[in-house]
Amino acid sequence: MSDDYWDNSPVEDVYEDDGVSGANPFVFVNGSKVDVETGSSFVSSVGDVAKNSGLGKFRVFLNGNEILPSESPEFIGEDDRIELRKYDVAG
Repeated sequence: MSDDYWDNSPVEDVYEDDGVSGANPFVFVNGSKVDVETGSSFVSSVGDVAKNSGLGKFRVFLNGNEILPSESPEFIGEDDRIELRKYDVAG
């Protein structure tokens, strides 16, 4: 996996936080929420959701902030909001 982007590659919807917290953690991708388990492996869970959603290269936002693969936590937290966005190579 590159340290510049999350690598998996094909539509970008952006999650808009409704301000409601305390719900189960989820991954928002392609306009849909996918529930994930608290305490599960962050990298494995994100990779599985991306693969099942048809994403190859993608960007990851954790609680509204973009993170690199090297910055990912080991486990998914109780209130984590994870968003996957398609990675577009410029040029």
